[in-house]
Amino acid sequence: MPAIKESLHRFEARFDQRAERFSFRHPHLAFLAMFIGLPIFTLIAVTASTTLITLPFALLFGWL
Repeated sequence: MPAIKESLHRFEARFDQRAERFSFRHPHLAFLAMFIGLPIFTLIAVTASTTLITLPFALLFGWL
């Protein structure tokens, strides 16, 4: 278990470092990614997960 935690910590640190470097090198693209791309991605993820959860119930109860 400690090895898994350490591996995840290293991955997070590397990802943060790369994201920071990207945002310093490309500030306009980073702005677009943070304030336009991530909200759209979040909405798509919520929509997909809601559909995957409710679709089986709709089929089961005959609503579709």
